[in-house]
Amino acid sequence: MDGRERERFRQFVNSPYFNQHEPSKKLLDIMFDSFEFGHPNLDKKRLHRKLFGKDVAFQEQRIADIMSGLMKLLSRFLAVEQLDEEPFLGEVLTLKRAEARGRYDLFKSREKRMRRIIERQDYRDRHLLQANYQRQATYVYYYANHENRGDAAGMQQMLDDLDRYYLAEKLRHACHLTANTLLLNTSFDFGILSEMIEALLSSRGQELFGNEPSIQCYYHILMSMQDGENPEHYQKMRYFLNEELHRFSETEQQELYLFANNYCILRIRKGDSKFPREYFDLVRRGIDTGLVYRKGQISEWNYKNFVTLGSKLGEYEWTEDFLESHYERLPEDRRDNAYALNKAQYLYSRGRYDEAGDMLLQVTDSDVKYHLARVQLEVRIAYEQRETTYLLNQLETFRLYVLRQKKISSNDKRSYTNYSRFAKQLANLRLQSDFMDKETFKRKLSGLHQKISDTSMLVDREWLLKESQPA
Repeated sequence: MDGRERERFRQFVNSPYFNQHEPSKKLLDIMFDSFEFGHPNLDKKRLHRKLFGKDVAFQEQRIADIMSGLMKLLSRFLAVEQLDEEPFLGEVLTLKRAEARGRYDLFKSREKRMRRIIERQDYRDRHLLQANYQRQATYVYYYANHENRGDAAGMQQMLDDLDRYYLAEKLRHACHLTANTLLLNTSFDFGILSEMIEALLSSRGQELFGNEPSIQCYYHILMSMQDGENPEHYQKMRYFLNEELHRFSETEQQELYLFANNYCILRIRKGDSKFPREYFDLVRRGIDTGLVYRKGQISEWNYKNFVTLGSKLGEYEWTEDFLESHYERLPEDRRDNAYALNKAQYLYSRGRYDEAGDMLLQVTDSDVKYHLARVQLEVRIAYEQRETTYLLNQLETFRLYVLRQKKISSNDKRSYTNYSRFAKQLANLRLQSDFMDKETFKRKLSGLHQKISDTSMLVDREWLLKESQPA
């Protein structure tokens, strides 16, 4: 807890409505007062003396009981705090409680108020769809029991609202889990997802769901991953980002932006020449709208992708400014590592190979992605500096690492092993160039270039194609 949250918890525990147990109040005061002085030694016997005085014999169970009670209060405090974070949840709970207690005048006025709030919202995210269903479900049974037993229209509306909420939530999770399967080589049983998509595309489905931005958004995100060759789904995501952004909640805006980013990256990896510039435009749009940030921070992977992209496109002034100005926005525990790797990438792109190599010495392999990125950059630097023996050793070690690493998906393993194979062939061919005639060298280089071009799963394709292009 930070200082403000600790103070709110203290007020919660001291509230007689929530807690009338004096020892738990006293224990919390002792603990929080001690925190002001660092990390004191609050052993159980010292706590016992502070709570009950020196003359009372130590009983460990008494301390345990107070601690247990304080933990229960903490759990309830977190629930109350979350209540303020969940839009509409307080309104839903008020309706349920008023109906259960027979406070029907209050129930009807709050239901009417909640309906107006929902209708005024620009967006209809999963929280709103869920709240609308819960409002309708609570109201329709009250109405059927007390005012009109034959209200079939209200009950049908409740079922439709449930379908909207469930479909939006199902599609949202399907998007995240599909991305997980692509990145981490996992697999999931998506249940009735295919039947739900079929229902969505039917005429009845379009009538029910066609105007729901959340459902349409997650449908096109999911299809962009399942049918990546079809640009229609990405173009729909861009339309949402450019023209319909106000119709989405903040969470959905960020998720939509994230998946649009991922689609661009996938197309770039597959060699689609239109997407580097498209991705760069998307990056600047994300910075302008703030969608790249989470609580004011930028993820280390977005930081890396943006520096790599700007460097490749020759946007050096923009890239250097971004590299330095976003340093403080990186997560503090990853900041120095992310900065060193990406500064090395930038220096490499400017042809300052020695400086880039020195910067790479500051990078630690904190996870698989850092290791892959570091080695790829080391290979490029070694290639430029004609350190062929070192380069070949690195590539072989790299290949074995990729094959043994369980956290790399099978598709990515193929992409990285293909990269390693072609980079070795390129290095060996250049090494042999002094011992073969120009026509033979050009023919072999051209053949390698064609193989690289024809291979579907391959990382760093652009660099390999550039270096294997016959003069």
